[in-house]
Amino acid sequence: MRSGGLGTVLFATTLLISTLSFGTGAAWAGSGAHAGVPLRAPTTTPAQDAAYLTNVAQADSELATYTQQEGNVALRAMLTDGAAFCAFLLRDEGIDAALVDLADGARSVETQTHLPSSVRTFNTLESVAMIDLCPREQRLIPASVRSKLHQLAASLASSSDSSKSKSG
Repeated sequence: MRSGGLGTVLFATTLLISTLSFGTGAAWAGSGAHAGVPLRAPTTTPAQDAAYLTNVAQADSELATYTQQEGNVALRAMLTDGAAFCAFLLRDEGIDAALVDLADGARSVETQTHLPSSVRTFNTLESVAMIDLCPREQRLIPASVRSKLHQLAASLASSSDSSKSKSG
């Protein structure tokens, strides 16, 4: 994340979003092998949601810009994407089907959310979701991917620690 300005804006906006509800509606029904099985979004706290949004913006400057441009629409889209990925991963019990289902759902609402549709964006959203929103689902992915997630988590924690020491 760049200077403290974005962090302050993101934190303040995150506090607002913590009172909003988001769901995994019909647009996120998915097409995987378990398409008839209802999705269960992860149960998260406002602090987990805030950590997720902060880490996403920190990990991908394009998503930080998207958040500044789209405000609450961006925050809802990113939270929904992360929660939907966790739900698909749990339901489909595999990363490949979860990624396909998520991409299908994201395409169906992109005209409303304007979420950047790059591979990097989705990789960031899903990776950070597995760190902040549904860490227990990491058991469903290959060990090599878990290792990369642990490296990303350490990097985000290190960046967060250095940001706190600069602002303190």
